[in-house]
Amino acid sequence: MKEIENKEWQQYVTQCTTGEWPVPASFVSDKDNWVCRAIVGRVLYFTKDLEGALTVLSTFVNDVRPDLADHPAEGMCEAEHFVLSLRDVADIIWKLTKNGDATLQYLDRAFQICREFPYRFHTEARGDIWYRRLNVLAESGRRDEALADAKRMAGEERKESHAPVPMEPDPVYDKVNPYLFYSLRFLAEQAHKDGRTVDACSLLEDAYAWFPLSEAGKRDVAKAAATTDPDERWKAWQFCLSNQYLPWEKQPIVKLRD
Repeated sequence: MKEIENKEWQQYVTQCTTGEWPVPASFVSDKDNWVCRAIVGRVLYFTKDLEGALTVLSTFVNDVRPDLADHPAEGMCEAEHFVLSLRDVADIIWKLTKNGDATLQYLDRAFQICREFPYRFHTEARGDIWYRRLNVLAESGRRDEALADAKRMAGEERKESHAPVPMEPDPVYDKVNPYLFYSLRFLAEQAHKDGRTVDACSLLEDAYAWFPLSEAGKRDVAKAAATTDPDERWKAWQFCLSNQYLPWEKQPIVKLRD
């Protein structure tokens, strides 16, 4: 890892452990532990200190390889900490520079770890990383490539799912697949931008077959699917998209560290 001065580190730790959303000091006390740096960097980003976040996260994201065998019974694993750190670095670069190639370097690394890591995450990182990648491609002038990638992913995941299997059998999660859902969502949003609202709604109806739904979610999805006017139907699907309903990957309650 790259060195960071003690005084500078302590300033960042103080920012994270005080204020409106304080993090327990024990989570961020060890400067020599990259997971502590990951937490500090992501908290700084959450509190909109982009410069501080990029300073901290850049001290390890290019030098560390997470232990993919790390799979604690409780708390986030190394792979998820690292993926979320790469995600935030990518987001900061995109916001500050709109440099698609630089942004995609970090999203592609995060996506590869998501595919390699066989266990559950606590967050929606797997689908979210893929969705961000598609949107950065499209917004940096490579829309046709993004559409092709989304169609390819959707087709491949229908044949063989790469979604992690629940630690305990749960019929609610039998068909859940974030890669497939977010590919179809992206295709739907692009179709809507092209004025193909009917096609866009059909794609979202397909997408929600792969989404973790609570009873409330099932009711909202059924309502959207039954709406006949295309514009009103699109609005109903947007309401569904505004709700997560259930966690993407079922696990015990998250703790940052034991």
